[in-house]
Amino acid sequence: MKLEQLKVMQALIKTGSVKSASELLHKTQPAISQALKALEFESGAKLFDRSGYRLELTSIGRRFYQQSLRVLEEADDLSQLLLHFNKKNEEKICIALDANTDLNALAPMLKLLQNEYPETQIKLKTEVLSGTIQMIKDGNADIGIAPIMPFLLEEEGFDYLPLYQSQLRNVATPALVEQMKSAKKVSDLRRFQQVIMNDSGKAEGVFNRNFGVQMGQRRWLVSDLATKKQLLVTGLGWGRLPAHLVDDEINKGLLSEIKLEDTHLALDINFFAFRRNSPAINGPVASTIWEVLKN
Repeated sequence: MKLEQLKVMQALIKTGSVKSASELLHKTQPAISQALKALEFESGAKLFDRSGYRLELTSIGRRFYQQSLRVLEEADDLSQLLLHFNKKNEEKICIALDANTDLNALAPMLKLLQNEYPETQIKLKTEVLSGTIQMIKDGNADIGIAPIMPFLLEEEGFDYLPLYQSQLRNVATPALVEQMKSAKKVSDLRRFQQVIMNDSGKAEGVFNRNFGVQMGQRRWLVSDLATKKQLLVTGLGWGRLPAHLVDDEINKGLLSEIKLEDTHLALDINFFAFRRNSPAINGPVASTIWEVLKN
């Protein structure tokens, strides 16, 4: 049996008559009838009941039709896949995201990819500190998104775009903040356990240090923000988290922002998108992502 015969069967069931099916498929009525007879002959089963005014599916025909819809759907998926790659669209795209990235800020871009390039596999790889820039340098990601100083991106020779501004807030449970009430400077917090993220990159050059971490600071080392946040909410330490991850907990009284008399702890950060400065390696999908982020 042929896909065209299954399409004729689908058109007949959808429209309800040979005439309407012929109009839908732009075929003559005899051609529609012939295709249905050929399908029935090649299947070796009686698919249609011709005793009434209109063709009706038999019980076997109904089972056959339901299965044929899956075949047609998969054939359509295959056609779309071939069309996708014939347009030179990438098979997969990797976007390296700093762990502090707010995905809500990227929602329009992600929705466009889902709608316009469903055949391209999108991998979102979460990195910490130098990890995002390392992914781009090593060619393991197409686009990076992170709060990195523009001069660092320029030193690497990357193209970059400003995206949005956020804020990192130092927080702890209200009970722990109460214990810190005599502290005036960050140095006064050394005896309290600080929850710190491990760098997922090679930590070379300017990254070869612990940002916001003092010498002799008691610490917990974690590899993801979910674990960091859980330790903070549990009261096992203090640490810095992006506003979009802690605002709700602050409003509920689960966490409080640490404010010191002589030190401003909250940190404003600017997120950038960046990529290697080589248009030849950026295919249609990666280029579309870049244009959407630009606007």
